[in-house]
Amino acid sequence: KQIEDRRARMSDVLVFDFLLAAGGVKHPDMLYPPRDVEGLKRLLDQIEETTYDTLKKDCLVYFLLKWHEDDRASRFQEARCIPPQFVALADAYWHLDSGKETSRAVALLSDARLNRDYPSKIIQALSLEQNSGELILRYIRTAKPLLTEPDDIDAYSIALAQSSLLEAWQYQRSFPEGSATRVRVLRNVLRWCLTRELSYTRLVQH
Repeated sequence: KQIEDRRARMSDVLVFDFLLAAGGVKHPDMLYPPRDVEGLKRLLDQIEETTYDTLKKDCLVYFLLKWHEDDRASRFQEARCIPPQFVALADAYWHLDSGKETSRAVALLSDARLNRDYPSKIIQALSLEQNSGELILRYIRTAKPLLTEPDDIDAYSIALAQSSLLEAWQYQRSFPEGSATRVRVLRNVLRWCLTRELSYTRLVQH
């Protein structure tokens, strides 16, 4: 239920769903999370049949073992000799999908050896946290993902406004004058300022 609840909060798609789909698994949400032993066997069979190489298949199994939150994942990693950078990436994705210690995911993703896949999903996961602005800024400043999706740009511009209006203003100036993106960022910053002012006014009145 925990996994299903988290999936619902992440627009019905987890990072692990992306990983399964990228390996050729159809309808990953029908397989993961498994409901029983037979379901787990079906999931493991599907992982074995993916287009991934052995190392990446092992990483998927390692990810699943992380849910036990004991030493099973680490013992599997040692037995299968999974390289540290692959372990770090799997750990980061697990933290994002589980919603546990997401700040740890940000720290792991700052490693230059790790790939830069799924920035939109990562930002979406971080946006669910209470300190979302801080986490989003740390992720973007350290991992330096390419932001192309409007929702990602929105999240970053609002996080910037929360941290520093000057930086938010400078960010909107990085886009061509009159461009839709520049207008969008400026609107986000102004809306955030207005919302903050209204909240402050209500607080004072009470």
